[in-house]
Amino acid sequence: MSQRRPHRALEWLSRRHDGESVALIAARDGVSEETVRNATSPYGPFPRPTRQLGRTHLPDEVIDARTRRWVAARRNGEPITTVAARDGVAHQLVSRHTAPWGPFPSEEVAQQWTASRHAGRSLAAIAEEYGTTIGKVRASTRPFGPFRPPGPRLPDGVVGVKGLAQMAWVSHPTAARWVRTGRTPAPDFVTATGRTVWQAATIAAWLRDSDFAHCPDCGARCVSLSWHRAQAHRA
Repeated sequence: MSQRRPHRALEWLSRRHDGESVALIAARDGVSEETVRNATSPYGPFPRPTRQLGRTHLPDEVIDARTRRWVAARRNGEPITTVAARDGVAHQLVSRHTAPWGPFPSEEVAQQWTASRHAGRSLAAIAEEYGTTIGKVRASTRPFGPFRPPGPRLPDGVVGVKGLAQMAWVSHPTAARWVRTGRTPAPDFVTATGRTVWQAATIAAWLRDSDFAHCPDCGARCVSLSWHRAQAHRA
């Protein structure tokens, strides 16, 4: 044993100068930290350890490749916690390495989400496709709304309560109340789900024949001329 100790101490000195911590050297060689420290400390000082016990030291090229992968995932909309969990690292580490390469999601992906919402896809469907959260899709697309409700679009020339409200220049709750109280024409169709719909011509004729106000600016028929003008000015 006495012949091996000098050689071992020289090796520990070299490893400490290369960035291994005392704890890492001790654990790898099956000795106490005190043994390593007593054998090497007289020959210090040593650089700050870059390889610690329980931590993995990765080459620069590996770190660069990992960062590129993280950036691509975040640009595609993946939550930072998902990216971190996949590699078993803290989300703060992912944030620090990817922050300079935002925005997240990328503008291209945000545009794709916006187009999908305008086409009637639900937030949940978009989030599932991109492996992200409903909240992230909602926040990224909110500035580009409003969006039509998800679901199949009515055929051209057919309107529901929302379309009726737009044609009459009233709010949706007002149009819904009209339907409940029987003020509107009888529906032309009732869908399998119980949705009430009309041909647009039916609503146009009803508006024309009803005692509604006539807008002198655009010719529209409306229940409240002041409300109609306010909405037209806002548009």
